[in-house]
Parts: sequence; C-alpha cells; structure tokens
Amino acid sequence: MKDSLAQEQVDVQLLLFTIETSIRVVKRFQFFLWAQGSLQTFLPHETLLCACGDLDRGNFRALVFSRSVLAPEVEAQMTNPVDGLIGRLIEDWRNGAREPLARSSGPRNRDSSTALLRTLGIEHALAHGCREARGEQSTFFALLGVPAAPTSQDARHIELLMPNLHLALLRIVEFERAESGERTGGRSPLQATLSGRELQVLDWVREGKTNQEIGQILDISPLTVKNHIQKILRKLDVTNRAQAVARVTALRAHEGGAETARDMS
Repeated sequence: MKDSLAQEQVDVQLLLFTIETSIRVVKRFQFFLWAQGSLQTFLPHETLLCACGDLDRGNFRALVFSRSVLAPEVEAQMTNPVDGLIGRLIEDWRNGAREPLARSSGPRNRDSSTALLRTLGIEHALAHGCREARGEQSTFFALLGVPAAPTSQDARHIELLMPNLHLALLRIVEFERAESGERTGGRSPLQATLSGRELQVLDWVREGKTNQEIGQILDISPLTVKNHIQKILRKLDVTNRAQAVARVTALRAHEGGAETARDMS
C-alpha cells in the first residue's frame, strides 16, 4: 500500500514537471526536446505527428517530430491531409466522437488508417485532438510507434496533457508567423496590437488571476477587466484566454530573438 502511494506521488510530480516544462515551448526544437524528454514518461512513442488548422475542412499544417530520420516519401505519406495518415486518423477521431483514438495494425483491423499504419510499419498508435470554436485554431496529435497497444491509462494521460500539447503547438505556429512577418509588416507585433493596460491585464491572466483579482491588483473594476479581455481577444483574433496567452508568449519570444540578433550585428 505504501509503495503504491509513493508511486502515485512520484507520478503526480512527474506529471506536474511535464506540464510545467511545456509552458516554455515556443520553437520547434524546444517542442522536439520536450516531446522526447519529459513527455516520454507518460506517452512513450517514436514519432509525433501533429496538425494545426481547420481539421474539419482538411485545411491544416502537419508537422513531424521523430527520433529517427524519416525518408521523404514516408513523411509525405504521414502528412498528406487528403489520403495520408494524419488525414485518416483525424477522420477516424471525428467519427469516434473526438475521443482518444487507439490503433493497432493487426490483420483483423480493416479501417483505412490501420491499413496505412501497416504499410508504414507502425504497430501501435494513440491519437487525440483539441477542437476550438474557431476551426483554424484546432490541433491534433498522433503518437506513432507506441511500445504496446494503448490502454485506458494511456488515453487518460493524453487527455490530461492535451491542453499542454495544444497550446505548445499554437505557440510554435504563432512564433513562426511572427518570424515571417505575416502580422505586422515589420512593426513590433505587440505594440501594433495591444495597449500597455491590455498587456498588464494579459500578464495577470497568464498568472491565473480572475477578473476580480486583476481588478483589485490594477485598481479597476472587474467589468473594466472583462472589457479589456474582450478587446484583447478581438485584437489577437483568438477565442479564449489560453489562446491569447499563447499568442503573446510567441510574439514576445520573437521580439526577444530579433533584439538579440540586432545586438549581435
């Protein structure tokens, strides 16, 4: 009994560490290190296949993070949104009421995604996604090369970690958009979008404060805080607080990188 309790305490500590370290992810290489590091404790896998965009319409970007070098034709089979593995798994996930999806490539399984898993030499896979009200902000993750057939505990783990996977991928996408200058045409993205007060409010949102608490800290009413947050969501083109924090984190990381590059030049 004591050993079981001790193990549960260790698992909780490892889970908290995995969640905490995910918050620092802004770039692809950071996501790769996180996925191949602490995430492996709960969701061991060989390759992580990700999608971000409008999953229902098949309009999404696919990314691959793998422990081994994949042949170009294999990666193409994985990432093709129409008839590739990612597209088929998303379709299966949608048809399954968007619950965690477990797949094993045994001969008795005849669905299209399992057939492609067999073709790619992948025995077991576990997948899940996060659908946002705005479709283009949805994400999907497929863990390929899972050591054994996924269990109900694996399904619980991916559900627990889905918000962290989701926000980490959104931060990567937003960072890369900022890098390419898509949003503000060379101006500072934050200065071009949010006022000083709105940034203050969002900083406290990131700390997990409620509207009431933020109002007390900034000496404004909760209604004023709510109005600021609504403006922030509109300006950043997002639908909730978590997405707003993810977008600003990515923009700040981009600005910090740009300033460092200027200092070194």
